[in-house]
Amino acid sequence: MDNNNFRSILKNTYIKDPCKVLPNAFWKTNERLNQLECSVGLTDTNEVILQGWNQSGLHIFWNKSRETESRFSNRVEQSAFAIIHDDYFRKIKHEVFQVMKPFFRIKHECNEIGDYCLDERFTIMNVDTTVDLEKVSDLIGKCYEDIHPSVDTISQWTEYDVFEEDLWIWIIEKETNSPIALGIAELDYSVPEGSLEWIQVLPGYQGKGLGKILVLELLKRMHGKVDCVTVSGEVDNETNPERLYKSCGFSGDDIWWLLRK
Repeated sequence: MDNNNFRSILKNTYIKDPCKVLPNAFWKTNERLNQLECSVGLTDTNEVILQGWNQSGLHIFWNKSRETESRFSNRVEQSAFAIIHDDYFRKIKHEVFQVMKPFFRIKHECNEIGDYCLDERFTIMNVDTTVDLEKVSDLIGKCYEDIHPSVDTISQWTEYDVFEEDLWIWIIEKETNSPIALGIAELDYSVPEGSLEWIQVLPGYQGKGLGKILVLELLKRMHGKVDCVTVSGEVDNETNPERLYKSCGFSGDDIWWLLRK
């Protein structure tokens, strides 16, 4: 099938229930769609089914009934890679994969957004993406043991169509005039959907509610521009980011699995 036709069908399906259709914001799949073998087919019971594969394995799979057929399960089990919703994960022999990482995906309807009170020691400022990218890289690196995006990588984020300068924000400690927390969101007008990408608070400042303030501030900035805001994260993360997002009004129980052999 022509990928433009597939893109249109996928987009319309995604808008109805984003967290069940794709594991990430629509724009991310849309960016790599031309690298996938995509198809719209029918099951044995004449149900529409969407699939996207490449040489390594499965990247897109959706049908309304959430049922699978043996030929689909066999192909997944023989693949080196799959990213698959929990509804389908339960129906395959997932023990054939060496790596199995669960991710939550939840959304905010962007209707009622809670208020917050920022401690007077701190202030919120926009990231100046013309001069602050090294600071962005440094702060993210201090929040992880195994993630430290380069300045060049972060610069590429600002070149995507979904980049919104007003959705890159710091929380600044006034006394030191230094950033202690970072929030980055993206806005896809074609869906329309906002997505939270980075919510990071330096280890020494965690537990003060700053992560929640970042989330609520970004939601307020996207209010009226999108139909929903989505976010995903590791289920097993010891910081329990899902709890943070749900305290800000996100809801849902969708789980996606990243599988590798």
